[in-house]
Amino acid sequence: MKFPVDLLADVSQAELERLAHNYTNNLLYSNPDSSEHLTLTDSTQVTIDISSVGFVPLYGSSDKQKILALFSPSDPFTAVALYLLDQWWAVNDILKTTDPARDGAVEVETLGERIVLYILNRVIYRAKEMSSEELPFLCHGEKDNAKILWKNGEAVGFYSVKPSGSLCKSFSTRSYQLPVMDSIFVRKCQRGKGFGLQMLEDFVLSFKENCLGLRYPLTKSMYKVCERYLCQYPGDTDLLWEVESIGGPNQRTNIANKIQAMDLSEAEVPVASRGRSSGSKQRKMGEKIAEDKSEKVIRSGSVFSVDPDEKEEDVDAAPEEDEEEATMLDKPAIALASQDLEEADVTSAPSTEEQQVEDDATQDLTSHDSQITVENVASEIEEAEEKCHKKDTAMLVISEEVLEVYKEAETVGEVTDEKSEESFTQHETKISAAQQARGGDK
Repeated sequence: MKFPVDLLADVSQAELERLAHNYTNNLLYSNPDSSEHLTLTDSTQVTIDISSVGFVPLYGSSDKQKILALFSPSDPFTAVALYLLDQWWAVNDILKTTDPARDGAVEVETLGERIVLYILNRVIYRAKEMSSEELPFLCHGEKDNAKILWKNGEAVGFYSVKPSGSLCKSFSTRSYQLPVMDSIFVRKCQRGKGFGLQMLEDFVLSFKENCLGLRYPLTKSMYKVCERYLCQYPGDTDLLWEVESIGGPNQRTNIANKIQAMDLSEAEVPVASRGRSSGSKQRKMGEKIAEDKSEKVIRSGSVFSVDPDEKEEDVDAAPEEDEEEATMLDKPAIALASQDLEEADVTSAPSTEEQQVEDDATQDLTSHDSQITVENVASEIEEAEEKCHKKDTAMLVISEEVLEVYKEAETVGEVTDEKSEESFTQHETKISAAQQARGGDK
């Protein structure tokens, strides 16, 4: 049994729409009492009538290319099947193939592959597996560069790329300065199998540039996928960059340095000294530089020290905290943004330079603090001396005032004593005179 992706290899979009319009015309005049039903993979039956079907744009905002979809009454905004080549196909069947050549990452080229990409993005991720805290991908355009990852006859994920030189949607006159992976997604039922790392490796091998970008912002789980890649290919430490906008020199940050600063790893293990292009993408830097980088990585114990036997972590367009592989999306929590962010001049110096600047700043701050401390101590001493001087002056003034009061009191006392003696003398004189008068009388 062949599936839509196999049957639509040589079918045009116009033919597909013509058949769908003929079907809806017939459905419009059909007997409502004898409606058809479609049984889904979970045994749910969906009634097929004119009220449960509708055309949806295949490439987002553009309504030039449309496909006919069937909706369930329980969720009228999520397609459960598509009408392709005179037949309804459930979503899960659209994601299958019988072609053995479809294995691994396969570039999206045919109409059938575009429909599979639509289902993975708009139905599987956006409607079923995206959490409330996540933001959806933008719809892929008709000419967007994307690859679908096939495994055992089933589509398990995808990633899309903005090639170097392609126009940026936010700036119609600006072009990307390096290839940028702007979205990556792995279905939840297929996580924990290393598919995220497999797609990252495929992205690296698909381009010959010395710098490759991953859309900002990356989640912690996507950093772990990059860490695992750099663990296997230590010579590529200068290959992967987290970029904003068109990825100009001031709009990119080295991912290896950011991982080292984040300290994601928990244990040190030897790393395999192999990278793309027989050992490393950065062969021009010389074998000695690569060896020095490898030794530095092992010593750090935080960048590329991952157990090779460790279970691969999940990748999603908007992963949770416990998920190991990630999808990159346009959010502060998502792995890679699928939309073009506003251009911003963000300086992305390597962490070694940042550390040096921070050290210099720390030294300056320490010296400045020390100077401030000395100045504060000197100021406090001066204030204390001034207070003591004021206190001594006040005491001196008080002492002088007391002395003056004492002198005045003493002067008053002397005057009082003189008056008392004078009074006493006069009194004695009066007594003597009285005694003499009495004696005369006798």
